[in-house]
Amino acid sequence: MESASELTHSVGDAFAAHLRVVKALTVREMQSSNSSYVYGYAWALAEVCISVTALTVLKVFIHALSPPDMPPVLFILLGAIPWFTFHHTASGMFLIVSQRKKMLLLPQVTPIDLMLAKAITVLCTYGSIFFVALIGSDYFEHGGLPRSMAGLVLIYLLSWILGIAFGMIIMPLARVFPPTLKLLAVVWRFGLIGSGVYFTITSIPALYWGYLTWNPMLHVSELMRTYWFNSYQTPVGKPIYVLACTFGLLIFGLLLERYVRLRVPA
Repeated sequence: MESASELTHSVGDAFAAHLRVVKALTVREMQSSNSSYVYGYAWALAEVCISVTALTVLKVFIHALSPPDMPPVLFILLGAIPWFTFHHTASGMFLIVSQRKKMLLLPQVTPIDLMLAKAITVLCTYGSIFFVALIGSDYFEHGGLPRSMAGLVLIYLLSWILGIAFGMIIMPLARVFPPTLKLLAVVWRFGLIGSGVYFTITSIPALYWGYLTWNPMLHVSELMRTYWFNSYQTPVGKPIYVLACTFGLLIFGLLLERYVRLRVPA
């Protein structure tokens, strides 16, 4: 019993030390984000606002793609912020390892630690913008109270974890097959269009639903709007599908990252 107790204690200490490392790296990443600019991390927040504003202006011009009872700004926020969270988490996790290689010389820092620190930074940035923007747009557009706040939070967090999973897959693939990054640029462009940021699935002919619904981020956009607007019920969005894709890809990404790290020379 004493040996089991000592083992549990040592595992707990190691885990606590790991959390301290990730916390320190996260704080450092926030402080160093856009450090070359005068306003530092505040500029990272401003970039999110600028991107969402550009999409919102575009959405106002193509207002016909959303149902008339969904305010355009609120409509675009519920699709755009989860997409940007997913996209910047996945791409940022890959870039952080190449940008912070010197940090890996420290004894307790691993690539996973750097990737988690970047992912948490993205969540803090986009999550805070999402919260403030939703309240502001709902107030000015009179969008009403959300149907399910718990559902909104859960699906948003799943979009972030999905970005972590995708980032875990991208990094080892790019290490083994460098043209992955070229292909990824195409994936991001089509992903933005096909993830329901600008439209609801009901505005697309049902003939194409079977192809579009393979994309878990389309389910995220559909569910976010369903959980906010009482007037909209998605015919395709399934939380269990998003959950299965998220954790299935996360497990695959962790296994792939470990395999490549052990078998492929740096």
